[in-house]
Amino acid sequence: MKKGVKFTALALAASLMFTYPLCNGITADAAAPLKTVESSNVPTKYTGMSLSILGDSLSTFNDYIPRDYNIFYPGNSGIPMVEGTWWYQVLNATGMRLCSNASSANTNVTGNSLATDGSAPGCSFRRIMDLKGANGTSPNVIVIYMGVNDFARDIPLGSFKAPSLQTEGTPATFSSAYELMLLKIKTLYPDAAVYCCTLFARDPGLRAPGTNTPVNRNGDSIMDFNKQIRAIAAAYGASVIDVYNCGITYDNLSVFTSDGVHPNLPGAQLFANCVTAALVNS
Repeated sequence: MKKGVKFTALALAASLMFTYPLCNGITADAAAPLKTVESSNVPTKYTGMSLSILGDSLSTFNDYIPRDYNIFYPGNSGIPMVEGTWWYQVLNATGMRLCSNASSANTNVTGNSLATDGSAPGCSFRRIMDLKGANGTSPNVIVIYMGVNDFARDIPLGSFKAPSLQTEGTPATFSSAYELMLLKIKTLYPDAAVYCCTLFARDPGLRAPGTNTPVNRNGDSIMDFNKQIRAIAAAYGASVIDVYNCGITYDNLSVFTSDGVHPNLPGAQLFANCVTAALVNS
């Protein structure tokens, strides 16, 4: 890691409260308000609560993310309307309202944690501060789906053993960055229910020697990344949503994605059903 300031939870809370420069004036308040969700669903225990999403391209939609963030949906994605996105379907099914969608396409969990532009990584202050809604309101629920770009870009996986001090700058491994991200989230939003999603199939075209297991150039599989996500989530008191088993597999990527990576309408429905079931049954 680059040299920086190591911190405890208390030190982090103080830095977030008093010293963090808020993103050149652009925060989650810049996101357009979500349309009213008309739903005939039976009310759930989440009805009236607020949801924030921390994600990459899979969770974007034009006018629903901060203005300097990178957009993927709608584009040529197979999801032309926001109501078809996985997260809008979750809002509709649970009765929650959108607090903030801090999702930016083409971003990793790993990267410079002090970056303040719209391409800042998931471990950055920028992305985590943008989980706040209008007027600085905090979400009741936070759902995280990030890591597939780290996998595809061959970011070293690392190995999480136990909670440890992290350093601001650029974490050396995915595991360190994911831990830094969760530490900040749990410190800044202590009352929020945090859910970490495992990653569904993405085929980089390589195979582990002697197997048919898709791996990146470091020899790591999506399952390896998911193992680290599970371990870090457990250590920091976050729940896990097993999106890996939502129904999108290596064999049906052409059916449920528009390009082998991004869910189309049927794929987003599988994604949404998985997240909704996990929330309602938790």
